[in-house]
Amino acid sequence: MKISNHMLVGLPEEKISYIASPNFSLEISPIYLIMHYTAGTTLSGAVSWFQNPDAQASAHIVIDRDGTIVQMVSFNRRAWHAGKSKWGSLESMNNYSIGIELVNAGKLRRNPAGQWVNWAKTVIPDDEVSVATHKAETGETGWHEYSNEQINMAIDVGVLLHNKYNFTDVLGHDDVSPGRKVDPGPLFPIDSFRSVILGRA
Repeated sequence: MKISNHMLVGLPEEKISYIASPNFSLEISPIYLIMHYTAGTTLSGAVSWFQNPDAQASAHIVIDRDGTIVQMVSFNRRAWHAGKSKWGSLESMNNYSIGIELVNAGKLRRNPAGQWVNWAKTVIPDDEVSVATHKAETGETGWHEYSNEQINMAIDVGVLLHNKYNFTDVLGHDDVSPGRKVDPGPLFPIDSFRSVILGRA
């Protein structure tokens, strides 16, 4: 796997494809990597949403739970993943960042039957759920666990991206949009992930 002309290029056996999103704009020089979860459970659902012009949303890359990658926006174009956001003196972080979405149901609640469900009422198996407290919240709730395959793939992609674009930092959506967003949530190992990507391990 490598980056060529701001696109991921994989070997035939690597699960990388390109499905263009219409939701992108001006050219950027990214200096941050921002991590997200999709709040859904399927790669096809996330890709379909980002293909929809009415969504007004996109990400540069979506990584499925089995490590499959779909790139949707060139790395030198502004994808619409962070929305209203700020970090330090910078506002509108889409202008300064690459966004990676991980297929993950995110924050969960119990339905009347006692099952864990996401916002769309999709049931998440108990063995894929851990109870944790988000750093900006005080109460525990369920969160969909990330798979080892997608975390490892996100690391591989993140290291490639950092080698190409020399990121200043790796952030979560909840860092740049506090109070509005909670992804990638407490189960994403943001501190160790950042250390590996930036070569601080």
